[in-house]
Parts: sequence; C-alpha cells; structure tokens
Amino acid sequence: MSAIALNINKLPIPAKLIRAQDIITKSTTNPNVPGNTAPLATLTAAQATFTAANAAYESNRQAGTQLMTARENAETAWLTALTGLAGFTESATAGDAEKIESAGFDVRAEPTPPQPVVQVENVRVKFDGMPGYSLVQWDRQANADAYVVQCSPEQITPASWKNMGTVTRAKFQGNGATPGQPCWYRVAAVNALGQGPWSDPALRPVM
Repeated sequence: MSAIALNINKLPIPAKLIRAQDIITKSTTNPNVPGNTAPLATLTAAQATFTAANAAYESNRQAGTQLMTARENAETAWLTALTGLAGFTESATAGDAEKIESAGFDVRAEPTPPQPVVQVENVRVKFDGMPGYSLVQWDRQANADAYVVQCSPEQITPASWKNMGTVTRAKFQGNGATPGQPCWYRVAAVNALGQGPWSDPALRPVM
C-alpha cells in the first residue's frame, strides 16, 4: 500500500498554491477517488481563502504583522484541508500508487533498508598533547551509527587488543599508549546490522 507524500514544506507560497490547484483540478470528478466531494470542497474553499490572503499580503507588505498573521492562519487551515483530502484519497484508493497520482498527489518513496558497514579505512594516529594521549581519526562511513576503537602494544596478538571506547564521530581522543613505546590502534564501524570488520592497524608514533 502506497502512502501520499505532500512534498510542500520547502516550497514558496506561490508554488504551494499552484501545487494545490493542480491537485484540486485532478481530484475533481476523478473516478479513482469516489466520494471525495466533501474534503475536496473544503480544500477548494481553503485554497481561495489562502490565495486571497497571500494576494493581500503581497500587495500590502507595509501592513505587516496583521496581514502576516491572517496569511499564516489561512495557510494553517489550507494545510489541514490539504492533509484531509490526502488522507481521504489514500484511504479511498487503498494506497494504489497510480490512482493516487491520478488525483495529483505524489507517492512516498519506499524507505531504503539499512546497509551493512564495511571496513573502516585510512586510520591515522598522532599525539594529542600529553604523554600517552592519542588522536585517532579515520574516514567516515555513511552507514555507520558508531565506531569501536581498540589499541594494542607492539606485540600484537588476538588477546592484546583492549577496548578504548565507542564514539559516534570519525575520531577518538584519549589515553592508552605508554610513553616511549609503540601503540597500535584499530577501528570498526557499527550499525543496526552489527559490527563490521576491523580496520588495518595504525601505529601511533613513538614519543
């Protein structure tokens, strides 16, 4: 079942009115949306009021706040009427995309399913001002919700890696290295589908 997407929030007011008039025209006596007379009449009346209020505002900008308030109130009523017709149309057409579009409405795009994360790349490590502190940075992944950071001393073994924390940005700042000794860092991206593979280890310069 398709859902209607109004796609009007970012439109300027003249474009909103043109868009709604196209919907009114296409929804009038539309065989795909039987019984829409009442919500269509409500939108048509609201369209006329909104059009008049906008015209008055444009021709009398100096009048200021009072006309702006009237226009905003008219826009609120217009949006309520437009949403009402959209809801009726979606229900009357049982979400049939072709029928919805025939009434002048757009159809919402299907949400993109989450994608798995891949290996984090370009991990870089440098000093962060104090002995033992490091700044670790890497390339951000669009599908990642967070990143897990680990460090290990020079003798890397599967058990030598120690969790340093989880961050949501593509960088980590913290203690963990021993001054005068090499320290390696690795990063893995995480999202709702789980943790991705570890990055290639990156060496912190020896102070």
